[in-house]
Amino acid sequence: MRPSWIVLFFVLLSELVNIPKLPLRMQICGALQILLTLPMIWLGAVAVLGLTRRRKSFPLVRKQNRFAIVVCARNEEKALPSLLESIRRADYPSGALHVFLLADHCTDRTAAIGRRYPFVTVYERQSGPTTGKGAVLNWGIPRIYREYGNTFDAAAVFDADNVIRRDFFTQINAQLNAGDEIIQGNRLGGKPYTSLITRWYTLYWSCYSTFFSYAREKLGLSAFLTGTGFVVTKSVLENGWHTKSITEDVEFTIQNCLQGRRTAFCVSAVCYDEQPWQVGVMFSQLSRWCTGSYQILRRYLAEFFRNRTEKRKLTGRDVLIRIDVLMLLVMGPVSWMGFVLTLVNGFFMWKYWQVIFWLSLIISGLGLLAAFVPIAGAAKFNRIEIRTMLPAIITFPVFMFFYMICSIRACFFPALGWKKIEHKALDVQ
Repeated sequence: MRPSWIVLFFVLLSELVNIPKLPLRMQICGALQILLTLPMIWLGAVAVLGLTRRRKSFPLVRKQNRFAIVVCARNEEKALPSLLESIRRADYPSGALHVFLLADHCTDRTAAIGRRYPFVTVYERQSGPTTGKGAVLNWGIPRIYREYGNTFDAAAVFDADNVIRRDFFTQINAQLNAGDEIIQGNRLGGKPYTSLITRWYTLYWSCYSTFFSYAREKLGLSAFLTGTGFVVTKSVLENGWHTKSITEDVEFTIQNCLQGRRTAFCVSAVCYDEQPWQVGVMFSQLSRWCTGSYQILRRYLAEFFRNRTEKRKLTGRDVLIRIDVLMLLVMGPVSWMGFVLTLVNGFFMWKYWQVIFWLSLIISGLGLLAAFVPIAGAAKFNRIEIRTMLPAIITFPVFMFFYMICSIRACFFPALGWKKIEHKALDVQ
């Protein structure tokens, strides 16, 4: 006969009371597990505190900034027209938007398609490393600044497989005029219902935008750039773009955080990004993201404990932002380390396997039930159809488990190469 929940509770309580009597190795593992949960507790607290704050409002103003729209593309003849059409249809003055297409090692009609549009300037890059978008921005941003620096006030960076909502630049412009220098737009999944994998990605970006980026914007903390759909003022780009990791967006965020600049988030500036639908592509992309995080941690971790802002001393807010950014950066590694320590602890406590089994079952079940509500809430907040997303919501922990596996693998076998993802074309919004 199965023990009742009440009996299980008291058995569990008795075990917890006896923790000090456990062997030293088990106490050490338990202490490390508690330590590794601190970043997760921090992130959860920031999400709750941020989302319960009143939303900031940025009134639309007459001053209209001029935007240099930088698009990095490699063999994107299928996807590129949708992005350019969405820019052409934007409700922003056409004279204030100009596209710079950085056609990187293209062997198709990408450059030719760009030249069809009068508001597009094409730069073709046929030499140099093919290690990803960071290398292309390192090459293209200084050239754009040098040749057209007096024609724009800020640069917007997109991927060729994006489309923007008509009011994207109107919303971003309002926040720029409020004083922000680096702004990430609200990146959402395009064609979200193609497959279970695209649904997972759509939910991931929805949760990321809501619980990480939006919550931090409300608290005045720093969001992270997420690869596309972001804007940087000309003054920030004055010295060019200098990133070396395969996740140039995160590295650029860290560089500016260490210089005292935060990354803002504009929830009303929406752009859509085509999501992978193949299993192999998903694992390749997740491995690349995780590898980039490790590269950045190795390169910049010590910098978080130094003051490189020569013009001023670190303020309390600077320190808080640095701590928060560091918590975001270590989230992936501490997740799988905590999982491994749980397995190790389970090995040490094999005599108590019944208690461990029921405890793991209860915690896992409650965790899954608790996760479904915020996942569905984030989807609803971003106007994603819940009923169609239900299978992905239920299985979303599987996606996060795959993410953790990729993080473990990338720690020991980094994905140093960049692999192109084949894109189709999104519908123009």
